[in-house]
Amino acid sequence: MATVSLFSAAARRLEGKVALIIGGANEIGKCTARLFSKHGAKLVIADVRDDLALSVCKDLSANSSSYVHCDIAKEKDVENAVNAAISEYGKLDEVFSLF
Repeated sequence: MATVSLFSAAARRLEGKVALIIGGANEIGKCTARLFSKHGAKLVIADVRDDLALSVCKDLSANSSSYVHCDIAKEKDVENAVNAAISEYGKLDEVFSLF
């Protein structure tokens, strides 16, 4: 009988998905972005710290990540982040928020 690890099954769930990572410029956000990207997700990194978030995107594949300025306290910014993901990749499957 073949055994499939829980980790590999979970990783396959990200293949072809689009994820919005809110707070993606901090250390946890960077690690999350790397993990999601490693397992095939396309990412939109949302944060108020533009330079740090752009650096995260630069570390990831250029065709699988983008950045949008987003202050989680502003409803319009969150709406813009969601719309940016849909505009860039045609859909939004996952939202990961560090706040």
